[in-house]
Amino acid sequence: MKKTGNKNSLKSIFVSNPITAFAIAVSVVMCVAMFFYNYKLALAELLVLAVLLSAAFFIKDLEFRKLRGEVDALERKLSADENGELRSFPLPVLLFDSTEKIVWYNKLFQNSFIADKSIKDINIRQFTSGQGLDVIRDNMFIECEYAEKKYTVFSGNTEYKNETVYALYFVEDTELKNYKSAYDESRPVVMFISIDGIEESLREFRESQQAEILGGVETVIENWFAKFDCISRKVNNGRVIALCEAKSLSAMKEDKFSILSLVRSYTYNDKVLGITLSIGAGSGESFVDCEKTALQALDMAMGRGGDQAAIKLNKNDFDFFGGVSKGVEKRTKVRTRIVASAIGEVIKSSSNVLVMGHRFSDLDSLGSAVGAAMISNALGKDAKIVMSSKTTLAMPLAKHLINSGLDNLLIEPGDVEDYLQKGTLLIIVDTHRKSFLEYPELFDLANKVVVIDHHRKTVDHINKAVIFYHEPNASSASEMVTELIQYIPVDVNIPQACAEALMSGITLDTKNFVMKTGVRTFEAAAFLRSMGADTVAVKQLFSNSMKTQKAKSEVVKNAAMYSNCAIGVVDFDSDDVRIVASQAADELLNVDAVDASFVVFQTDDVMNISARSYGELNVQLVMEELGGGGHQTMAAAQLKGESFENTLKLLKNAIDKVNEIQK
Repeated sequence: MKKTGNKNSLKSIFVSNPITAFAIAVSVVMCVAMFFYNYKLALAELLVLAVLLSAAFFIKDLEFRKLRGEVDALERKLSADENGELRSFPLPVLLFDSTEKIVWYNKLFQNSFIADKSIKDINIRQFTSGQGLDVIRDNMFIECEYAEKKYTVFSGNTEYKNETVYALYFVEDTELKNYKSAYDESRPVVMFISIDGIEESLREFRESQQAEILGGVETVIENWFAKFDCISRKVNNGRVIALCEAKSLSAMKEDKFSILSLVRSYTYNDKVLGITLSIGAGSGESFVDCEKTALQALDMAMGRGGDQAAIKLNKNDFDFFGGVSKGVEKRTKVRTRIVASAIGEVIKSSSNVLVMGHRFSDLDSLGSAVGAAMISNALGKDAKIVMSSKTTLAMPLAKHLINSGLDNLLIEPGDVEDYLQKGTLLIIVDTHRKSFLEYPELFDLANKVVVIDHHRKTVDHINKAVIFYHEPNASSASEMVTELIQYIPVDVNIPQACAEALMSGITLDTKNFVMKTGVRTFEAAAFLRSMGADTVAVKQLFSNSMKTQKAKSEVVKNAAMYSNCAIGVVDFDSDDVRIVASQAADELLNVDAVDASFVVFQTDDVMNISARSYGELNVQLVMEELGGGGHQTMAAAQLKGESFENTLKLLKNAIDKVNEIQK
């Protein structure tokens, strides 16, 4: 790099330090004036001023030499060719240090970004769209905008005298990015719109009224999509297809798919019918790809309970809008009969059966597993239930089964390999996520998998099951298995203890037949009662020790209110911390003006949250904001490595966000 004369160094002092320059000018004027009164004092002042100016010049020259050395080092490491220089580099170049302070820039950068003006703010973020060193270090390049131009910025660094100096190379590609943006915005999007439970919603109306209502809803749908330049066509009763460009989909997302609330509030004869929509949107390079992803998105929206829009962005990523109303129970059992027949055929073609629920199994997980094992035994296949006695929350039920002579049903996860065969069938109950399984390794080893679950579908659901029996509107997995028992093509022997196990699962998830309880729930309970289920024996399975009862009361007593939500914390040691937390969350719902309850507790280095609601606040959406999931009225989440304080902060932010969505 060429040397710059002292003239430039002196000039830089005055340019970069205008206040100092002004002070020197004033001092010189005062010295000249002093000559007329006391020339000796004036000479002394001029001498002091000369010394200070020389010191400033010397310091600035040292800084300049240091900077010149840094630039030389960078030139040797980062230049375009052996004789290249950063000053004449064919791109705008900016150098900065580890504090994000700008230390140098070349002429091209000055001409492109600041013209003849000097930089007032010495931080690099003004030129990188607010992105700092932490982002720059973690990426090969960054995207930014400045003065209505778009740039791709590449970075480099070098060591100089134990200090790291960073370089940014700005490539202006505004036109290219505008072309790309226009291309992306013109990509095709296919949407499938399904009216949820249309048969159940219109059952009480005459055919002429049904046609009028359906026509009115379809008109609302068509008018809304027309606002966004979409083509929409009715496929059949209750199903519409819409075609648009990606930019229209972006506008719909900004509108938060208000069509959901418009249809939900649709009235007929001044009566709100409560009709809801499920929308699946997908994009791709071709219309075939779009249709495929749109159907997957629609399946996801319906699997999460309906009344929402699901947009599939890529292989395993979705955006969701809506999901604020309760699911509609389907009264028909045709699908149950078909699934029961299919599950029966899969079991008969297997060598044996292993049944597994979620980790920290509860009464619904173990109860439904017992029912699935009874179905397998009735079809002549030996069945075992994989359950960890060390972590289960259903130990009272496990002991009840053992005392009833059914101890041969239960095996520990460590003993699985003794029962695993080439033709083994794995039946998963009360969960559809691999990460939640009691023993995830078994899922990888099994050749055939059947899933039976009632939780709202999540993005990471199991997708290799030969049968995925999923009913998000069912109260519990135990209810689903109880219905399957009635449609299996053989008589299933249900011992009293097994009937009580299934009844306890339904009782747990419905909170004593209060939450998510439909006609089919009572029908399943009635069937189990006819099989000998003793309601007193079931009630005893929910009994707590005095220690657990006191711990639950402590959490309830110290709970605090936040935005119509009760939040409790288990910040003390308890052997049954999970039971304490879940029961405390249930108890807090009984407090007046509480829409939802949350209880935070710690296990090892994980913060756990149990969430409950009567439906006013969708706790599934709240927990999904924190990486969890569940039902609209019952959900949970786990946060690893967080403190109580930060977990509560994140929880409150999630509550605020969902409250804003549901307004």
